[in-house]
Amino acid sequence: MKAGDKLVVTIKRLGINGEGVGYYRRKAVFIEGALPEEVVKAEAVDIQPSYIKARLREVEKRSPLRIEPPCPVFGICGGCQIQHLSYEGQLAAKAELVREAFERYAGLQELRIKPTLGMDRPWDYRNKAQLQLVRRDGELLAGLYEAGSREVVDISGCPIQHPRVNAAVAKVKAVLDELDIPLHQEAGAKEGVRTVVVRHGFQSGHLQLTLVASSSRLPRQDEFIRLIRQELPELTGIALNVNPKKTPLIFGERTITLWGDEAMKESLGDLEFSLSPRAFFQLNPSQTVKLYEAVRAAAGLTGRETVVDAYCGTGTIGLWLAPYAREVRGIETIPEAVEDARRNAERNGRTNAAFYVGEAEELLPCWAKAGLRPDVIVADPPRTGLDRRFLDTVLRVKPRRFVYVSCNPSTLAKDCKVLLDGGYRIESVQPVDMFPQTSHTESVTRIERS
Repeated sequence: MKAGDKLVVTIKRLGINGEGVGYYRRKAVFIEGALPEEVVKAEAVDIQPSYIKARLREVEKRSPLRIEPPCPVFGICGGCQIQHLSYEGQLAAKAELVREAFERYAGLQELRIKPTLGMDRPWDYRNKAQLQLVRRDGELLAGLYEAGSREVVDISGCPIQHPRVNAAVAKVKAVLDELDIPLHQEAGAKEGVRTVVVRHGFQSGHLQLTLVASSSRLPRQDEFIRLIRQELPELTGIALNVNPKKTPLIFGERTITLWGDEAMKESLGDLEFSLSPRAFFQLNPSQTVKLYEAVRAAAGLTGRETVVDAYCGTGTIGLWLAPYAREVRGIETIPEAVEDARRNAERNGRTNAAFYVGEAEELLPCWAKAGLRPDVIVADPPRTGLDRRFLDTVLRVKPRRFVYVSCNPSTLAKDCKVLLDGGYRIESVQPVDMFPQTSHTESVTRIERS
């Protein structure tokens, strides 16, 4: 078989990136845009020993769950992968992704996966936009880079962003245009704006604006501040982040407050947070509450437990659990995140929560030697999953319960296999849809010592 060959494929399932997966001559075939239960005609574009990537050419048998995606740039910008699948179908597909991962990587054929916790309205949910700025044919665009290219696709009216975020981005573009403020590397400009970042507080109503630029002084800065405050009276702070480097990272190391508050207030449940422009905060607050409540249910706390929150970041999960535990200890390798966690604990009166800089695989054995045995360990790692040293440490420390918060079903199942082989069993798996219209799948797994 060679590139360009035509093939007919029956789609069996969705892949981890939202592509349809079928089989042709016993090889897996990945076809972007195809859906389960469809029969499609495709063209091979990449043939490997164990799989084929193909381009969708025609849907011969259509899935009853296929819909017309409402976004005009769906399939181009790359931010969403499954808008063409009904929301009912999305929730079922995400639970199936988790089930298949456990079957493939942990050998669990009959594991029951709970129905995915979804949203009543799976749109307008993102509280933050980070958009690249570029002028094309005299028009100022704000968007994302198209997959596999450096072309910016304008998404300033994105249907999964909150309307106040979209409105703010539109007004920032208008003011930048009116003042003819140069963009980064535009026509040889040494000073210029690279990125616009807008964050909206769903609970507080605050609006935070950050411009990322290549120098510490924005051209026509005072005029910009005056005009954007007129256009967006709800703004609580305007900041300038300086990033002169040629790098894929959005933010540089230095942030200057141009006007208003240095940080934005926001809350989750009864927890209050102060968010600086670079501070991490969950992008879907309403689903975050469901996720954290699923973690609390999985932890099974009675008020007598010692909980370790590994990979704790700024401490949000640990602080959520603190009222229901005797003691919470958070561990994080990034010192700035630990400082944020400590401030958040103080701000919210969580006196039984403490946060430490370090690696869990080093701190946990030290605490165990000193006599501390955690009853529950919670881990929320990056997509790459848990470090094997950490898993070995968990098996040595032997907590009664382990709660795994995962954003990658494959690494979740592989890590759970290590714990299962070490004498643990899976009690429950709860998928949570944090990012509707995308293929991203979160889940909370409760693991008990046998």
